[in-house]
Formats: sequence, C-alpha cells, structure tokens
Amino acid sequence: MRNILLLFSSTLVLGSGALFAQDSDFNQEYEPIKKSLNAWDPVRGAWLSEALPAVINQQQIPVRTFPENVTPAEMLALVPEDTRSQIATTTNNLEASSTNTAFWSDMNSMVQSASCSRSQGRSYGDPHLISFDGERFSFQTVGEFVLAKKNDSRMEVQTRQRPIQDDFSLNTAVAMDVNGDRVCLYARDFPDNFTDNPLRVNGQPVEVIGGHYFLPNGGVINQSGNSFVIDWPTGESVNARSGRSGGMPFYNVSVNIINCESDRFTGVLGNADGIGRNDFDGSAWQTPGNIFASTNDEWERTRAVFVARDFADQHRVTQATSLFDYSAGQSTFTFTDRSYPRVVRTVNDLNPSQRARAQRACQDAGISGADMNGCIYDNAYLNIVPCPAPPIRTPIDPETVKPVRPTVNTNAEPPVREPIKTVAPGRTPTGTTGTTRPVKTDAAKDIDVRDENTNTPAPRTPSEETRPTRTRTPVYSAPSTPTRTPSTPTTRPSSPTRSTPTRSTPTRSTPTRSTPTRGGGRGGL
Repeated sequence: MRNILLLFSSTLVLGSGALFAQDSDFNQEYEPIKKSLNAWDPVRGAWLSEALPAVINQQQIPVRTFPENVTPAEMLALVPEDTRSQIATTTNNLEASSTNTAFWSDMNSMVQSASCSRSQGRSYGDPHLISFDGERFSFQTVGEFVLAKKNDSRMEVQTRQRPIQDDFSLNTAVAMDVNGDRVCLYARDFPDNFTDNPLRVNGQPVEVIGGHYFLPNGGVINQSGNSFVIDWPTGESVNARSGRSGGMPFYNVSVNIINCESDRFTGVLGNADGIGRNDFDGSAWQTPGNIFASTNDEWERTRAVFVARDFADQHRVTQATSLFDYSAGQSTFTFTDRSYPRVVRTVNDLNPSQRARAQRACQDAGISGADMNGCIYDNAYLNIVPCPAPPIRTPIDPETVKPVRPTVNTNAEPPVREPIKTVAPGRTPTGTTGTTRPVKTDAAKDIDVRDENTNTPAPRTPSEETRPTRTRTPVYSAPSTPTRTPSTPTTRPSSPTRSTPTRSTPTRSTPTRSTPTRGGGRGGL
C-alpha cells in the first residue's frame, strides 16, 4: 500500500511538471498561485492548481487525490479567504498585464465567485417559472426551450415540455451543457431502449451507484432516489426532482447561479440582472406584477397566450443548438407544438372548494408566501404533490477537511455486459456500433485510509452534430495525471463552430479533451 501511494505521488508531481512546462511564460505567471494552493494543502491544493486551468480550457481535469467528491469550484470555496485574496490579487494583475488576458479573466471570475452568494430560478409543476430575479409566470407550452444559458458557453440548461391535456404541459426531459460535458435526464420519450434509466452522459446511458458520478470536465452528478443534483465545475448547479401527474412522470427543475455574475444569462429564467420586470420581455410586454396576484382575468389570459406563443418562440431550441438525444427519425420538431395551449386556465377558474382543498395540501407541505398560488394551481388542476423550493446544497463542512495522503478517487471501468438492442439497425443509442450496456458506478468504498473510492468512468461521446463552443486556444496541454486504464482511446473534434455542426462516434477516451456534442445518438430530421 505504501509503495502504491509513493508511486502515485511521484506520478502526480511529474504530471504537474509536464503541464506547466508547455508554456514557460504561463508557467512563470502561474507559479505564485500554484505555490499558494500547495501551501494550503499539499494534496488538495496540488490537485486544485491543475484542475482550475483545465476547467477554464474545458479540458479533462486531473484524477481526484482526496476523499471529497467535489467540483473544482467547491474545493476552491474551501481554500481560506486570505489565500483566495492573495490569488485574486495575482489574477487581477495578470488580467491587466498578461498576453493571456482571456484566461486570466476567467481565472479571476472563478476565484471571485468562490465567495459569492447564489440565486435560484425554477421551472416546476405544470409548469410555472420563477426567474432568477423573482418574476413569476406560467409557461404552459409544448416544445424544447433554453431555460438558462450563460454567455461564456460553459453552462446551458434546456427543458422539454410535453402536453398532459389540452391546457397543461410538464417538463419530461432536461438537457445540460456542463462545461463541455452533455448531461441529459429523461422522465419519458427515451432515446434508446434503457427506459429504466433516466441518465445519459454524452449520449450514453449511465447508472449512478454509490451516490455520485464524476464528469470528465470537472462536474459531479449526485443522485438520491429519483432526484439528481448536477454541479458545474464553475459553481452553478441544477436540481431535478421527479414527480408524477395523471400517470405522466416529469421533473421540477431548479437552477442555481452565482450572484456576482449578473446580466450574463439568457433564457426563459431571465438575465439575472436584479430587475424582474425585464426577465419576461421588456420590449414587448411590461410586466405589472405577479400573474397570480392579478384580479383581471382577461389580462391573465392575454399574458398567458403571449407567453405560450411569442415569448416561447424567442427561447425555442433549434436542431443545431439542441443538447437532447433523439432516437432514429426524431428531432426537436418531433416535440414542438405551436398550437398549444388550446385552452388557457387561470386560478380564477377554480371554485372555492377546489381552492380550499389545494391550499390545505400546500400548507401541509410547507408552501407559503409567493409560492402559494402556483402550488394551488398545480394541485387543484392536476393533483401535483406540492414541491417546496430545494435549498442550495452545501457539499462539505470545512471542519471535516483533514490532511490526507494522496489516493485515487475516480470512476471505475464499466463491467462487461451483454449486447444491447439498437435504436436503428447497426446503431447503438449513441449512434455507433457496439455491444455495451449502461455503465454502472461504484462509490461505496472509503478513501481516506483505504485504497480507492470509485464509481463509473464518464463516457466521452462526440455525436452527429458538434455543439458550439468557445474558440480560445488553451495556453497549455491537458494535465498528465494518473487515471484508471482507459478503453480504446479516441480523439474528439477540436474548435467546432456553430455554423458547421457535425457528429462523430463515441468511445471512451484518454485525457485528451475537446468540446461537448449536442444530441448524441440523434435521429435525422
């Protein structure tokens, strides 16, 4: 055991040296930050000093060498404030003086974000929207929509809304760009034959066993029952809680963003600039207040129609921008219905007994204040179980972070499985020939004093359309760090542009990184 740990430590040091030797100017600029993080914690700090540049360049991060199952942003938040302050001073100076201005600007944002508070936007029930700035309205429409998108192309969340009646719709799928990794959750309309498994990572079904799953580019998926929390390596997160109405499964989706990065978002949850009225559409419709607070039934219906048609069309997903997986013959147009809703309902249509019954159910579930009318609406019309807003998760108590010896905490190799049924002749769900079953993870082992804590390797899957990304050239190569023995390597396409989306076949990869792909395993139009 001792020999294994010594060998692993030596490999980590050599890998770190190779990383920073790629660019002498960058190496010299970055050295003070590296020293500060190593002085804080020789194991966690050494990992973080390599992980931060990898996150910024959307490359594969190093293997975790400690027991905590955290993202780089979460680890950065554990760094003492005085150390972060020293690093922030360095990044500020380099942003102004270095030739790598874009890199240091992003690095500075990550360091500053570690001490920022979070805001939450939600799409819940049938569904209702609460923007990042607190604006509330109903969104009973059908199709695939950009719920929230960060302007730096590191984060995007899309939802698929399906009709349950002529007047209501539900979120039946969620697709996310997690710093270059594509993560999808399906409550129904699965893109392949694995209908008992909602999760897809880069187009491949993945089962999370042990509670967490590490994404290649630094994100972490946490699962508890049928609910998922997806943490971005840059600090954002999504909470997707499953529910059911009239036999249809759906997700309540909450998106948490960093407050100090305001006015950097687009999508139906608004721009997070602190002004609620312009989240709806400041140019086409001035929102006078809460949709449920109005006593003017005609105004509510007019606004609901505007939301379902004009506002919805502003944020619809296109085939080129979709993050979803599709089975053969499907596309985003398969799930689009611009004639919806055919009937517009408001809370004023409920009779007193319906309202009273629903209000009691909501109060018993702890719903109060501004969330009450939306809860009454959902429970009275569709008997949806009240769902309070989820708290923003705090992953680690800093007091529990103790010195550790370096160890391996990564995803395990998938077991060999029997062949799967293909979506189309000669194709797997990811659009390639193959015979693998969903990957299972195993994170049940303790890590602090034992050999390892593992779950599943994240599949590396380019697909038929390469999703857009930033074109910044990294200032160095991907870090060379110890990993589990990978499967057959592949090289993913580099520097794609939005104007020429292409797709390729997924395989497991070595730490060579490039951009995420949209819609793995998708059917044609």
